[in-house]
Amino acid sequence: MGLVQTGFTTFWVPVSYESYENNPESTGIFEKTSLFISAAMFTLGMLIVVFKDAIFLLLESSYRQAAGISSFLILMPIMCAVSAVTAVGTNFKKKTYWHMLIATISAGANILGNFMVVPIYGAKGAALSTGISYIIFFVMRTVISKRLYKVNYHLGKFYFSTVVFVFVAFINTFVNSLFLQVLSAVIGLILVLIVYREQVRYVLDFAIEELKKLKNKVANKMN
Repeated sequence: MGLVQTGFTTFWVPVSYESYENNPESTGIFEKTSLFISAAMFTLGMLIVVFKDAIFLLLESSYRQAAGISSFLILMPIMCAVSAVTAVGTNFKKKTYWHMLIATISAGANILGNFMVVPIYGAKGAALSTGISYIIFFVMRTVISKRLYKVNYHLGKFYFSTVVFVFVAFINTFVNSLFLQVLSAVIGLILVLIVYREQVRYVLDFAIEELKKLKNKVANKMN
């Protein structure tokens, strides 16, 4: 997830600046990108939660206990990747001092959360606190950015998916039933796919079209 987030951010930053410099009034690319990256990150995150136990079996045995706290930690790359899109206004308007304040408040929330839940729940509490602090990080970056540069990011879909993910992460972290863990993650994945059905349909149609083109090329070469 971290690699996906880093790769996307590296690609997105120069593209966003170029788009803004060419036409500051055109916000379509930011709107569409936020929808697609949200759909991609939540879908990938849910898939990792569904298969987390199988994934950790591939690692050394000493890492396998980490599967129990991985769900909340997945919120980190999700929030960072999507906020790379929704926070562009702060950078475009050169109000980057807001980033320092946002980071400070988010870190403070994480420290406070750790004091409250780590003594009770240990590493699971630390994962919960970290996940929540990154949600705060996203909300603050997005709210401030939208005040500076108005874009319709369809945040209703994002916040709904975030609530679903938190619910799934809570079950996968604090409920010891493997059946309930997998069931909640599958239901969460279905809900995310429904919420972002237009983006999912677009990607599927695009993939099918590309496969058809590839098939035709192969057939023409064989002929």
